[in-house]
Amino acid sequence: MRLLIVAGELSGDAHGGALLTGLRRHLPDLKPFGIGGPRMLEAGLDPLYPLSALEVHGLLEILSHLPRLYRVLGRLERELERNLPDAVLLIDYPGFNLKLARAAKRRGVPVYYYCSPQVWAWRGGRIRTIARVVDLMLVLFPFEAPLYHRAGVQAAFLGHPLVGVKAREEAVSALRERLDVPAGLPVVAVMPGSRASELQRNLGVMLGAIRLIEQSGFRARYVIPIAPSLRAADVRRTVQASGVDAVALEDAYLPLLQIAKLAIVATGTATLQTAMAGIPFLAVYRVSPLSYFIAKRFAYLSHMAIVNILAGREIVPELLQNDFTPERVREVFLAIARDPARQQRMKDDLAQASAQLGEPGAYERAADLLAARLRGQTSPAAHPSST
Repeated sequence: MRLLIVAGELSGDAHGGALLTGLRRHLPDLKPFGIGGPRMLEAGLDPLYPLSALEVHGLLEILSHLPRLYRVLGRLERELERNLPDAVLLIDYPGFNLKLARAAKRRGVPVYYYCSPQVWAWRGGRIRTIARVVDLMLVLFPFEAPLYHRAGVQAAFLGHPLVGVKAREEAVSALRERLDVPAGLPVVAVMPGSRASELQRNLGVMLGAIRLIEQSGFRARYVIPIAPSLRAADVRRTVQASGVDAVALEDAYLPLLQIAKLAIVATGTATLQTAMAGIPFLAVYRVSPLSYFIAKRFAYLSHMAIVNILAGREIVPELLQNDFTPERVREVFLAIARDPARQQRMKDDLAQASAQLGEPGAYERAADLLAARLRGQTSPAAHPSST
């Protein structure tokens, strides 16, 4: 059985690696090929292109890469023509993957999609395209499935894959020992993002805020986890040049979520994991002025942090674009840090919102359902009435 699978970013590669591992337990003779990164290669992907062939970030940056992206798309379409797969599995990356879905659908190939485009946030017209070209949409958030059901799309919410993901206790203990934090001093996680562009826009403001917070008399140990996608030397150089008393560490992200008492987090997956860890935090966000204008012009939502979207109201404060300054971060952070009652309310609200994300084992359930589809079987979980 041949499966064409395409991921366009590191986050998609993580999804794809886990799904392929699960699928191969059900279908040991599966022949996956397509585009992915190290996780998917480890799970047995036969690569037509490396992940770097598709990696592009930003609304504007993508324009200069369009010729390359269309060359890759043309190669995949020719592959569909020459050597028809049994199915196509697409992971996020909608601008590219929905075009490939159309090409597959024209040739009668079933199309399965994992990690929905954010049609609930902007570009809602895509749902009509999805209804034409996607046979099954596997979504990560509970509010997404009803949107697709109303559009006539088979969709299943099987839980979020980050539920239950925690650091091993030995890693947590090792980080505690490494930090050697005096008793009574809180640990504050400072998370500027996992991309170089995010680091450039966020870290300087965050470091400036830490300086102001310390000048206000609030003492803490500030820890910046360095994402694997970043150059650790660049992060440490920036922190050192700022003169701020903060430590930047590799391999600290998950353990830090079990140690930190407060956090300042750039919007994205980190806000979701911080929420699931029950850490009171404030969310920050900044992009280029033109990208922000476009997003504000076409977005439907009043919140950026996913936990606020889940709750339908502001649980954690958001400092966006021009409101994201060292002075405003200090003001909002100290309002949380100096109010234990507010912290407890936030923890209660975070727990309630996080509970909507289901139980651990989302990848296993998704692999079960996809394997059943690939075998030509049906499963109750695939029907809108049960999801």
